[in-house]
Amino acid sequence: MRFWQKTLLVVLILFIVTLDASVIMMMHKSWQLNMEREIQRSSNEQALIANNIYDNLNSIKSRGMTVNDDVLFDVARSYADYYLKQGISLQLWDREQLVYDGALAAEKRKGLEEHHVHEIVTSGELPAPYQELKLVYKRNIEELYTSQKELNRYFVYVNATAGPILACLLYVLIRQLTKPLRQLSRTTQTIADGNYNERVALKKNDEFGELAQNFNQMAEAVGRHVTELSAMAEEKQRIVDNLAHELRTPLTSMQGFAQYLNSAQISEEERITASGHIWSETLRLKNLAFKLLDLSVLRHQSVERIRISVDELFQSVRQMEREKLEQAGMTLVLHNAIESVWGDPDLLASFLVNCIDNAIHASAEGSEIRLSAYELDSAAVLEVRDYGKGMSERQAQRAFEPFYRADMARSREHGGAGLGLAICKQIAEAHQASLSLESRENEGTCIRIYFTTP
Repeated sequence: MRFWQKTLLVVLILFIVTLDASVIMMMHKSWQLNMEREIQRSSNEQALIANNIYDNLNSIKSRGMTVNDDVLFDVARSYADYYLKQGISLQLWDREQLVYDGALAAEKRKGLEEHHVHEIVTSGELPAPYQELKLVYKRNIEELYTSQKELNRYFVYVNATAGPILACLLYVLIRQLTKPLRQLSRTTQTIADGNYNERVALKKNDEFGELAQNFNQMAEAVGRHVTELSAMAEEKQRIVDNLAHELRTPLTSMQGFAQYLNSAQISEEERITASGHIWSETLRLKNLAFKLLDLSVLRHQSVERIRISVDELFQSVRQMEREKLEQAGMTLVLHNAIESVWGDPDLLASFLVNCIDNAIHASAEGSEIRLSAYELDSAAVLEVRDYGKGMSERQAQRAFEPFYRADMARSREHGGAGLGLAICKQIAEAHQASLSLESRENEGTCIRIYFTTP
């Protein structure tokens, strides 16, 4: 059973039961009050009639007449005939003997029998010296019972009419009140089916509005996390695929040269050549392993930053890259406009070395590579610029992805695995610094790291 159906059924039952109980209690109380009023009225009228009979008998006695059974009969009949029109019957008893019965006399006159099922009976003795006389008063309250029955029938009629009307009104009201829940249910089902962009279009200032707002915030967080997880999964799969590709090529080459060494009659020169190829591929695998290790360490290890002299950092990097620059026939131009930066000297040196290595691979012989340090908008900036082949906009967007290489042939020629800029990105994040790359095809590339924290 749906929630709105349960709510409708429970509210309808509670409302009808409460209303019926209240009406029944009111009707019962009204009946009690009416009965008490009739009883009080009967008691007062009985006392009044008894006093009138008493006065009448005294008057008769004062005229010297004897009060006998005939006199009592005539007096009782006169009062009984008068009150019979009002639905009141009187009986006069002398000790245990019935003197006159007004209801019996009326039945005899009419020639039929009348039975008053519902009546109020009250009796009382007359004052002395007529205390032997007892007046019995009977009041017909059939009309009161008839009115009560009519009221009961009307109550049943109203109950049978109001029930369906109330059910319809409650149906409309509860469906309207539970409409936000149905919207939430549909939205959750849509999100469960994979559409994480769906939101609850409910703008109210009540609890449902707050629930919808919180739900939308939760959906945004879930969608964002799902997107991030999907991106991470894709990135990991791409890394695995690239790693498998990187490992397959040198291993295949090493296996081929090893078989060549073991199975063929070759000269010393050929043996040295084959061994050299195996050695170079081994170095390539070692460099790849070290690069992957650097990435892993940078992801899980915090950086302790110290003040570093930029001049000393640049001279250290120049010394490390001297041999590569000389072999490539290139010049490293240093320009420093700031005194120091805060960071890890080894990681920053690795950052600059990776950037310069990429610049060397992308530039032609005789080119110039610029290594600069300056202040920009209160941030210390380290910059590596080359004037080589550059990259397209799409290639520049993916340059920091692990194993991504803009020029596969050139990277393979220099033994690169596409991890240099990925390591640079991790170094920047470890220093809470931002990283930017600007590149144009055939114009060159510029990489900057911005130290935005003190």
